[in-house]
Amino acid sequence: MNIRPIRFVSILMVWIIVSSFVSYGENNRTDLSKKMKVVLFVLNRIEVQDLDQMPRLKELMQESSVALMNTKASGSNNEFKSYATLGWGVRSEVSQSTSLFYKVDDEIRAIYERRTGSKIPESGIVSIDIGKLIEQNKKGEYGAIPGELGNVLRENGYKTAVLGNMNAHDVQLTPAALIAMDSKGYIDYGDISDELIEEDITRPFGIKTNYSILSERLRELYAASDFIVIELGDIARLERYKENVYSEVYEEYRRELLVEIDDFIGKIAKDLKEDSPKILITTPYPSSAAINRGERLTPLIIYDGKLGEKVLYSDTTKREGIVGNVDIGQTVLSYFDLSSDHMTGTVLKSIPKEDAWDYIKNVNLRVVNTSVQRARVLYSFAIYEILISIVAFIFIMVRKKLSPHWYQYILFALAGNMVVPLTLLIMPVFGVTSVEITYLLLVGITTCIVLLMNRFTKNHTLNTLLSITALLVFALIVDIVTGQNLIKNSLLGYDPIIGARYYGIGNEYMGILIGATIIFTTVLIEKYAVNIYGTILFYIFVVLVIGLPSLGANVGGTITAVAAFIFVSIRLSGARMDIKKIIYTALGIVGAVAIMAGIDLFISDSPTHLAGAIKQITAGGPIVVYQIIMRKISMNLRLIGITVWSKVLISAIVILGMLLYRPIGHIKNMSSKYSKVGIGWTGIIVACIVGFSVNDSGIVAAATSIIFLTSSILYLIIDDLS
Repeated sequence: MNIRPIRFVSILMVWIIVSSFVSYGENNRTDLSKKMKVVLFVLNRIEVQDLDQMPRLKELMQESSVALMNTKASGSNNEFKSYATLGWGVRSEVSQSTSLFYKVDDEIRAIYERRTGSKIPESGIVSIDIGKLIEQNKKGEYGAIPGELGNVLRENGYKTAVLGNMNAHDVQLTPAALIAMDSKGYIDYGDISDELIEEDITRPFGIKTNYSILSERLRELYAASDFIVIELGDIARLERYKENVYSEVYEEYRRELLVEIDDFIGKIAKDLKEDSPKILITTPYPSSAAINRGERLTPLIIYDGKLGEKVLYSDTTKREGIVGNVDIGQTVLSYFDLSSDHMTGTVLKSIPKEDAWDYIKNVNLRVVNTSVQRARVLYSFAIYEILISIVAFIFIMVRKKLSPHWYQYILFALAGNMVVPLTLLIMPVFGVTSVEITYLLLVGITTCIVLLMNRFTKNHTLNTLLSITALLVFALIVDIVTGQNLIKNSLLGYDPIIGARYYGIGNEYMGILIGATIIFTTVLIEKYAVNIYGTILFYIFVVLVIGLPSLGANVGGTITAVAAFIFVSIRLSGARMDIKKIIYTALGIVGAVAIMAGIDLFISDSPTHLAGAIKQITAGGPIVVYQIIMRKISMNLRLIGITVWSKVLISAIVILGMLLYRPIGHIKNMSSKYSKVGIGWTGIIVACIVGFSVNDSGIVAAATSIIFLTSSILYLIIDDLS
């Protein structure tokens, strides 16, 4: 049998199959490059309520996804940092001087090559301060890589463009280019010149955007570009001119400019609809008036042309309708089937929602109301805690000169110290927007709970402590397991405007949960001789509640809880801490974090910041670990000087220190009388030390934990004296 024909046919078939796959891949890439266009409009200093005056945008929302966007950048905020964060996918460092870009010509090219030693094409837009930008971010808190979005696009053959500016008078302002630039500070196409501005003596600075020329430039660049950033700078110009005009004139200008912007975007969206581009409408930074009102979240619209109102969801925030500015870069890349390991943001998802824009406005109202009230109410609680602790200490010092019935009032107030966190947890149920009513509810609910606890326990000291801490611990656990709906809206929760945490248990309630859990379990053993192994199982459960990725993965809280709970468990078993047990504790901490990390990386459908940090470390190396450590140290040092929680912690340390000496032997007597509770007190001290050391706002966690140490010690001493 002649096998040559068979061999020939076999080779031919293999060649056809392989070539068809190659052809498909090439055609698929070509089609993608032809079809996929992303246009990002930048409307700096726009407010949420402004969109109600923009009918074209409201119409686009019928086929869009909407959200509020956190605008936090690295360190102290400014608008230039927020622009860069949109494109670089990490909170970034930029100054006004390093945000300047220029059209490439012979002079600019010569300056660029002199400063960088690299050559650039003869046309395009470039930053001649790219070296400064890189150094700024190396020294920054988050180690952002300048130009990451543009760089990934360039590496995959896509072209970028930028149009528009915020130029005002003799000041050049071109920060939108930060979003589109690559790692060399270069953008393929664009126009950021004053040709896009026309004179109009009736407008701020006597100038306004020339929308006809801007439209013409967009038509010229559209075919050649894949990702286009368009700065509509008139509102930003008005913000800079605001101090020169009456408030009524300012509002009139604002209305006129919003109409023009609305008309322009509506027209462009209509003209481009056949190409089915992705259109993003972003506001990098809020207006000064919005900032003064506490409204730092800005509107975000992503138009996809698909009928139906939607809200955006982000794994960064794990909240419907609130996303991070770090998510924009990763989302743009996803439209081109790309991603970056150097970005901390995640790809935004759309969730259908009726009356989506009304939902977003309600979310904004609730978030702003909570944020504005938070500082006042928490400051009041902290001062109350300090004052009651001081008064209780004074009562102990002058106990022989006071009538015994006064002690009942102090006991009531000390119990209130431990009940307030529970009250603040359940208060979001009432949906209160008035700070006066908030205070009334806080006092009223706290008083009622303390009265009920005293009546239920018949004023028995240990039972009162047990009931208060049990109620608080189980309320927190139930809320965490069911989605943190109360914590997210609590004044003692976390603030999405600040953006330090968006989900899980924050450091305030983490400290409270650990402190209350230790008092609850040790009082339970003291009073009812509960089996220690049941206590250990409960400790493991609490660690899982704090650390599981599906519940928020508070890594610092996990470390703190494991350290404190292992210490308490060892001491409750009758053993003493030694080097071997300290090593076991350290191994337990490493094991717990490793398990949580493994779950987050390989099992979780919705990875948390823990997985993001690990990926960053993998991509960036040891320098990322150093940046994380320095960021935590820097945050703690900053908070020591500005937060009222530092006063709570310091006052508690002073009071406890004085109680060791006067009256002599009282703490020792209490530790002997309530030996298991005494072990719990030592465990809280361990929690405070570890929590302070490993959390970026560790002073907060330490302060909220120590409330249960000082309050329970003072409570038992005064009860003993009375």
